[in-house]
Amino acid sequence: MLDKLRAGPNMTVYDLETTGLNPFGRDRLVGVAVLIPDLSLQTAGDTFYVPFRHRPGGNLPLAALYRLAPFLADPERTLVGFNLKFDIHFTEADRMTVHNQLVDVMLAAHLANENELSFALKRLGAKYVDKEAGLAEQELVAALKERGIKDKAGIQYLPPEVVAPYAEQDVRLTWQLALRYARDLETQGIRALWAGTNEYLAAVIAMERRGVLVDRRACEVNLAHAHEQRAALYKQMKKVVGADFNPDSVPQLRRILGQQNTDKKALAVCKHPLAPLLLKSRGWGKAASSFYQPFLDLADDADRIHPNLSLIGTISSRLSCSSPNLQALPKGSTFHKARELIVAPPGYTLMSWDWSQVELRLLAHYTKDPFLLDAFKHGKDIHGETAAVVGLPRDLAKRINFGVIYGVGADTLSEELGVPRAQAKEYLDRYNQRIPGVRKLYQTAQRIAARDRRLPMWTGRLRHYREEDEVHKAMSNLIQGGVAEMMRLAITRLHGLLEGSCAHIILQVHDEVLFEIPEGEEATWSPVIKAVMEGFEFDVPILAEGKAGRSWGAKDMQPVAAPSPDAMFTLGA
Repeated sequence: MLDKLRAGPNMTVYDLETTGLNPFGRDRLVGVAVLIPDLSLQTAGDTFYVPFRHRPGGNLPLAALYRLAPFLADPERTLVGFNLKFDIHFTEADRMTVHNQLVDVMLAAHLANENELSFALKRLGAKYVDKEAGLAEQELVAALKERGIKDKAGIQYLPPEVVAPYAEQDVRLTWQLALRYARDLETQGIRALWAGTNEYLAAVIAMERRGVLVDRRACEVNLAHAHEQRAALYKQMKKVVGADFNPDSVPQLRRILGQQNTDKKALAVCKHPLAPLLLKSRGWGKAASSFYQPFLDLADDADRIHPNLSLIGTISSRLSCSSPNLQALPKGSTFHKARELIVAPPGYTLMSWDWSQVELRLLAHYTKDPFLLDAFKHGKDIHGETAAVVGLPRDLAKRINFGVIYGVGADTLSEELGVPRAQAKEYLDRYNQRIPGVRKLYQTAQRIAARDRRLPMWTGRLRHYREEDEVHKAMSNLIQGGVAEMMRLAITRLHGLLEGSCAHIILQVHDEVLFEIPEGEEATWSPVIKAVMEGFEFDVPILAEGKAGRSWGAKDMQPVAAPSPDAMFTLGA
């Protein structure tokens, strides 16, 4: 195989079989599947499966694995895969660094049609390449069942010759889909975006690899405190009810409260004395089960969490986060204080940079509405200005400003503001009369989406529409997708500028980027980060604000002094 790699094109199609899903724990690769493509397309190319950790034996010596290292470290070589992030993390868990140019076929699938019901390799392969694409997997699962193994995590217990057909089919499907999507993206006029998204992938891989440091002792203390609070609240609730009951039982709560709905919104307006206690108890329960315990369970031996940042988790192309979902951590909460558990390592400072009202600024750019353009160009308080023209308190005007991005109607606004529908409609009418560009953009975006079944972002990325009833979200898709593209470009540029330094991007959450900066280098990196995040040429200025501290907690983070950058990095619009 190595001789053919040397003699073949400067490209490898690559897939791993592993003992599990966690490369930052004890899971490791079991075998490596490789396809050496025939770029003339006369044949599919040569496929190989090389076993290293199969329990029945038949493995090559582990030392042979490292003969792949020079190929993977070659920056002139291209590595093609499906969900490459997974394979690269496992490769690097065995101390082989990947410096190849990356081509992830899964990302091409998402670019071509973000509405696919599944982005699993076999599903896409069966849909677009070969209806029998799942056959090798079925045979593999059957072989596992014969041995009493319930899932593919037990693939290590199968002989290499049983796994090889399945593994080699994966690289063949990956290559066949790569060719198919290259043509599709070319036809759609967005093939260049695939290259840009693969560069973004490299930055995301680096973020996941670095991970975030958690304060283990504080997690343990907070977890114990959460359990104590729930226990104390249960005693209070039992006194209110007058008997033992299960606060997690919906039927029991319906009977006690005398109402059908027991969700957060219903409990917030419920007059029963049990309701506020239930809300507090649920809050502490969520803190324990969603934040404190997962932090302890998922932290590695160095107390770092490596969350899964998915590039295909949303239709807007914004990153989604899981294991754990750090995007769900309350911001500025005095209750859970979960963000305070993410801390800077010794010798570092955490620095957070966040865009200011970026969705509204992009709305102003797209609408060209004089009211919005004037407010942002002259640094006015957009919510205060809106409040003045709509005749509402500032906090309610703020809700309308963000609501219109999502196409809020009178019914939803009525519920949101707690006012009669007729009054909510009057507010919207006044808004649309004074700021007509927003309604016009809503209608234009919807019309284009309905006509073309797709809508281009400012970078050319496309939002695709399957059904007529989806197009009412077109303006929202335009804004959210546009911001996601801004973040993709900013993160890609920042990754390139920070690479090789001791400063690291460690997390991206919505419109916020979190960094670990060496102590004493804050003033060096602040102008760079600010310049990149603000370096977009739109009709209104894009502003970014920085905070720094020892932890990600809102109280700990202090504003970063406004830097005066020597140069601006303009990413274009």
